[in-house]
Amino acid sequence: MTAHIPPIQLAQPQAAEKKGAKGYSRQHVYPIVLICVLGLVASIGAFFEVSSLERQNRDEHFYRLAQEQSQALHSEIEASAAALRSIRGLFDASDHVSRAEFGSFIEALDVDSHIQALEWIPRVPHAERTAYSNLARQDGLPEFQFTERSSQGVIVPAEERDEYYPVYYVEPIAGNERAVGFDLGSSSTRLEALHQALSSGAEVASARITLVQETGEQFGFLIFIPIYDEGSVPTNAQSRKDLLRGFGLGVYRMGDLVASASAMARTDISDINMFIFDKTADPGQQLLYPKGSEFESDDSIPSDLRYVTDIDFSGREWRMVSVPSSGSIFAKAPMTPWLVMVLGLFITGLAALYFNVVHGRKLYADTLVETRTAELVAVNHQRGQILRKLQRSNEDLESFTFIASHDLKAPLRGIDNLVSWIVEDEESHLSEESKHNAERLRVRVNRLENLLDGLLEYSKLGRMEIVETSVDSRSMCQEIAEYLAPPEGFSINIGDKMPNFATSKPALQTVLNNLISNAVKHHDRDAGTISVSSEDLGAEFKFQVTDDGPGIDPSHHKRIFEAFQTLSPRSKVDTSGIGLALVARTVAAAGGVINVHSEVGKRGTTMSFTWAKKWPTLEG
Repeated sequence: MTAHIPPIQLAQPQAAEKKGAKGYSRQHVYPIVLICVLGLVASIGAFFEVSSLERQNRDEHFYRLAQEQSQALHSEIEASAAALRSIRGLFDASDHVSRAEFGSFIEALDVDSHIQALEWIPRVPHAERTAYSNLARQDGLPEFQFTERSSQGVIVPAEERDEYYPVYYVEPIAGNERAVGFDLGSSSTRLEALHQALSSGAEVASARITLVQETGEQFGFLIFIPIYDEGSVPTNAQSRKDLLRGFGLGVYRMGDLVASASAMARTDISDINMFIFDKTADPGQQLLYPKGSEFESDDSIPSDLRYVTDIDFSGREWRMVSVPSSGSIFAKAPMTPWLVMVLGLFITGLAALYFNVVHGRKLYADTLVETRTAELVAVNHQRGQILRKLQRSNEDLESFTFIASHDLKAPLRGIDNLVSWIVEDEESHLSEESKHNAERLRVRVNRLENLLDGLLEYSKLGRMEIVETSVDSRSMCQEIAEYLAPPEGFSINIGDKMPNFATSKPALQTVLNNLISNAVKHHDRDAGTISVSSEDLGAEFKFQVTDDGPGIDPSHHKRIFEAFQTLSPRSKVDTSGIGLALVARTVAAAGGVINVHSEVGKRGTTMSFTWAKKWPTLEG
């Protein structure tokens, strides 16, 4: 049904749209401004909060890595000093330690690679210089001599002096060949450390030096430990000087020490730069690592983020300073706060836009609702008029069908009676052909009467008053079977689980009667079996009527439910062609559906339909 809407009503939404466009008042603008202000404040606050958290996490991560590196370096230094003390224990336990014994002992210690060398430094008076040199040559060092470094940095024979402190035993020898025979007393830095160890009786570390065997760009340092003739450390300075036998010496390269400590830390510290300063040394001489750095003290390093650790060992105070390397994750400003701020502003913009769109649509919708409401009132009025006309037309059509079907049956019965009387009265005068034509006339009258009966039933369905009564569907099927009285050879089997429920008895009887009757009527053999069964589906029942007849081609499954349609010639089967149309309409009125199941090439047809347990009610 299409309702006509006057042109003026169709133009009203445009007016509503214009009204909505002009409806942006303070009530619309103020919330948007408030959303933007609150969103901006929240985004800025989130920016600073996330920045603080990121900075805190970054600093904690940095401090953890720097602390691990510092602890690893301290552990390496302690391990190195322990190896040096072992050398003093070796010499305390023996009056004479040969070069071979020293080498075997150091090899057994399995010292770390960061230790450049462990050495034995005897105190040699000038009178014994030649003897020591000859003894070393006998040990397999044919070119051994006491040496020192000239002012030009060249290794030359040592000048004569009262005492010498030559590198006599050294392990490993590989890589330290130039150090063999070097007189530590020729270097003021080394000699100062020797005298401190001699006077204190304890191990002493030197200031930074360039090792004799240095081939790279690293500073080195030495640790001396005095060794005495009587084994134990004498209690007074004079005794320590008189009983001094020599020194155990550890030689270290700062770069190798730091690298070993970094490997020991087992963490990625590529983003951290470490600087090591000797606070005991004179200004300008404090940098130990890395060599060549532009910073000569920890105060000159320009970094707010730093980790500082002081180590006191062997008479010196070292300061380790860890700072982020340039381009590292610790030196870069994190992007997360900016992303949070951008996201916050983006969400704010979306919220403002959403409010703007929603409010605008609400203004438009409010006006449009008023307009459409007036339109719907008019349309509903027109619809009501049309429905009333349609209802009157349907009632007139059903009434006409009922009257026509009912009133036409009387003339048909008169024709049938008249033909019957003529045949009885004139039977002896009628030819066989006339008798045959009279019989054909009576068959057609009977067929037309059946058609009118079908139309009558069809018309009654729309006017039938539904009264739900208790129905025993099994007994109903038995009554139908008895009424149909199928030919001998046919059997109608009714299932034991047929339901007993409240419904319209005439409606259900009409459906079952037509389906069972068709199963017998359209059978193509003299004997057959028809089965009726039911299944409970919860809110409805499913009934099935199955036969072993010729079956129905699937292409005709829809057509058979149309009025006045029949698949068998009317000369073979006496049918009105309205039975299944009546069945389909009745099933639909009962809230169900009807289906046909029949396969090509196989005999048998199953007509199944559902039937609501409670008859549907029409509302509105």
